[in-house]
Amino acid sequence: MSATVCSRRVVLLGSVISLAAVLPAAGCSTVGTLVYLINPNDVPAEYDGLRGKHVAVVCRPIVELQFSDAGSARELARTVGRDLERNLRRTRVISQQEVARWVDENERLDYATLGRSLDADLVVGIDLEGFRLYEGSTLYRGTASALLKVYDIAEGTVVFEKRLDDFSFPKDSAIPTSDRSEPQFRGMFIQVLAGRIARCFYPHDSRTHFAEENLTY
Repeated sequence: MSATVCSRRVVLLGSVISLAAVLPAAGCSTVGTLVYLINPNDVPAEYDGLRGKHVAVVCRPIVELQFSDAGSARELARTVGRDLERNLRRTRVISQQEVARWVDENERLDYATLGRSLDADLVVGIDLEGFRLYEGSTLYRGTASALLKVYDIAEGTVVFEKRLDDFSFPKDSAIPTSDRSEPQFRGMFIQVLAGRIARCFYPHDSRTHFAEENLTY
């Protein structure tokens, strides 16, 4: 370890010790600030079992969306998988190309069978029950509903389940269709929706939700 790195760590440790010395007189808000500075990922994972595993992510749209938004479902799964690999060390996410090939070659999508076929430890299944980009004919406001499940292939059980109802972006406004193309807005909406889903599985900064909900254009 270089002298510079050691010096920085000593300075940081000294700062923390100094802050700790005054905490009793400073009150709870200062305690919270210190904890946040040490670990900004202040929201724990809702399910932390994906770390270090071989994971398949697959999104299944309801029948009404299979033709109109089948591409969006696959892009959502791909984006969730990328987010998981970035934020979970040693987790290997099976490529969406492999998942899509299996889905195309099999008439019935069964998450457990897919997981065994692709040698996955766990399958993150996203049942997309609603997906819409428009609010009226001249405004974009994405809305989505989904049921998330994590299947443990070896155990043959569902180990995590969460319903995501009436997710919207932007949360309290809309974007004129004259400001951007549909593919551009679709990409933005999928990115934000995928982030909300992926963050169920790793610790994260609580300000992330606020930042997404208050984006300006």
